[in-house]
Amino acid sequence: MLKKSVILAVVGVALFLSQGVNAIPWGKIDAVPDSPAMYVQRYEVQQMQVSVKYTPYLFGYLPVYVEVSIEGSPEWLVVTASPQTMVLAPGKQEYVTLALGVRKHDITAGDRGEVVVAVRGRLVTGGIFRQIDEAKFSIQVAYNPFTEIAVSAVQPIERTAPDRELPFILHIYNYGNSPVVVDLTAEKEPGEGWKYIINPSTVKIEPKQPGDETYPYATVTVTLTSPHGTVISYHNDWTQFIIKAKAKSEAPYWEYQGGKWVRRTDDIDLVTSYETYVYCMAKNKGFYVPGFDAIFLIAGLAIAGLLMAKKKK
Repeated sequence: MLKKSVILAVVGVALFLSQGVNAIPWGKIDAVPDSPAMYVQRYEVQQMQVSVKYTPYLFGYLPVYVEVSIEGSPEWLVVTASPQTMVLAPGKQEYVTLALGVRKHDITAGDRGEVVVAVRGRLVTGGIFRQIDEAKFSIQVAYNPFTEIAVSAVQPIERTAPDRELPFILHIYNYGNSPVVVDLTAEKEPGEGWKYIINPSTVKIEPKQPGDETYPYATVTVTLTSPHGTVISYHNDWTQFIIKAKAKSEAPYWEYQGGKWVRRTDDIDLVTSYETYVYCMAKNKGFYVPGFDAIFLIAGLAIAGLLMAKKKK
């Protein structure tokens, strides 16, 4: 009878400690991210910490083996966990870092999605009747605009003569991931006597599309008119002017507030707006003679008259 009791006890202990089916809730894994939402930018890898803790329900002295797995994410996002596995003692808290980066850049800003993470544990000694309840949570992710433009002058230094129109050709490139509207103004106007026109003063530029080898750009012309006097005069002057280009993204920028996404409408530096400048110089050199064209016309008529008079003789 004693032998039978010992055998049953040994079998029971063996089953209790063996690997396999989990039946009795023995403890739980808690996993809490430090934020319910993440905003992913174009060129940066965003990181988020998750606190992980093992709590036995009644008693427990042995640690658990923990595995972290990414069970869902948008197709445009890459999500990795570090570390992916760990050994966790009862009551002890450890941290897992989630890294989120954009898989490809040629996607539309303003997209939103959800990342699902599961954290599972099992006793290092196994246990057919002991179950460790897993933790599962989701993070809301938005791919926000990244706004960046560049302005270049085809020929930033030009020369002209008095009372002449001088065009400067500017190219505005959209290096961001969303459509932008760019306003151009004179940060520093040309010197006294110079006149200028920016045409057009507002342009819209689409972002780079999948398969494009170059970034899209718009062309703007800044036309200067050189100064002159009211009498015969000589000019030999330089002037500098600065054009400011301010871009504003047309894509939505999202914030997660109160369990839902809220679109922001104000400008956020380097996200929804961007400013840059281009510097140009012009030289006005030469004589200005009022009615100079009329003098040439009169001289031409006089010469023609002399030639006709000689022919008649």
